[in-house]
Amino acid sequence: MAALIAMRDVKKSYGENVVLNGINLEVEKGDIVAIIGSSGSGKSTMVRCIAGLEDIQSGKIFLRGEEIIDRNSVVHSIGMVFQNFHLFPHYTVEENIIKPLRTVKKMDLKAAKEKSEELLRKVRLSESARQYPSTMSGGQKQRLAIARALAMNPEILVFDEPTSSLDPELAHEVFRTIKDLATEGQTMLIVTHQINAVSHFATRVAFLDSGIIEADGACKEIFENSDNQKLKQFLAMVEFNTI
Repeated sequence: MAALIAMRDVKKSYGENVVLNGINLEVEKGDIVAIIGSSGSGKSTMVRCIAGLEDIQSGKIFLRGEEIIDRNSVVHSIGMVFQNFHLFPHYTVEENIIKPLRTVKKMDLKAAKEKSEELLRKVRLSESARQYPSTMSGGQKQRLAIARALAMNPEILVFDEPTSSLDPELAHEVFRTIKDLATEGQTMLIVTHQINAVSHFATRVAFLDSGIIEADGACKEIFENSDNQKLKQFLAMVEFNTI
């Protein structure tokens, strides 16, 4: 069977700046891929290309074996969770989920409300349903962003540095939610510097350097047994935060 997502020699530049320089990656259903690397290595650009938020100059991206030509074709299959939440500030917590369900999924109000309640329970925000995002902590906002992404029933969830703006305690809340999704078999791509946290549930790690995937394998292989010198240098510089 074809991989859920596959990238073949994908290249992406901004003017003269080459950001992705021939990316090859396969993601199977149920994979949880931690994407690591120094700032500027191309991690965020890579997942944004997968999610259809960025165009590519050359190469191909496939979803279930079909080449992605129109980015609109992946909107409902790939959910994106951003570093800065991207919530609707004028909607309550529950409305942040209900409104997209009504607009995009065309659900009736009763069904949308039931789905919202289910998702808020999943991310442990049931008691915050009537609050507005401005009254919430960063960790709560990010968990709401996850719930809203889940509302579209995506096959793949993509996280772009989901905890980089949070202190360790709030980051722990978010990673606990992500870990819960991992146990349910949700396919995920997670761009992160929180290597220790993600190593507890990632099935694979992809290390990017200068727009190329330099290493790709199981956590133990990447963190303990790899002989890739660029990876070793990167890991030596990274602070392993305990989450």
